[in-house]
Amino acid sequence: MRAVVTGGAGFLGSHLCDRLLAEGWDVLALDNLVTGVDSNISHLRKHSHFRVTRADVSNYIDVAGPVDYVLHFASPASPVDYLKMPIPTLKVGALGTHNALGLALAKKAKFFLGKRESESIMGAERAHL
Repeated sequence: MRAVVTGGAGFLGSHLCDRLLAEGWDVLALDNLVTGVDSNISHLRKHSHFRVTRADVSNYIDVAGPVDYVLHFASPASPVDYLKMPIPTLKVGALGTHNALGLALAKKAKFFLGKRESESIMGAERAHL
């Protein structure tokens, strides 16, 4: 199985990459590293079934080869990030989802939209005030 994980250098995306690789999958992580960090995936770079590409999913996504799953986790996930980057946050939510769906359609892949609960929903918003 081959998966494309958008937001693959983020907290959730990087852990998903870990899990998929542990189960024998080929994984391509896409991330623009605006809020994701390379250190989340640095340990995966030596893995023969892992690839990472710096990409902004708000733009057209093209991936060579077959894809079985597109797992869309790209998005700033902190209220602080929303305030710093409101337009890019909206773009990745709308255009990024549209482009990830387009990739899944083009590759005849299954699509999964990762819904992240923001810190504000989980009650941590006071830490940012």
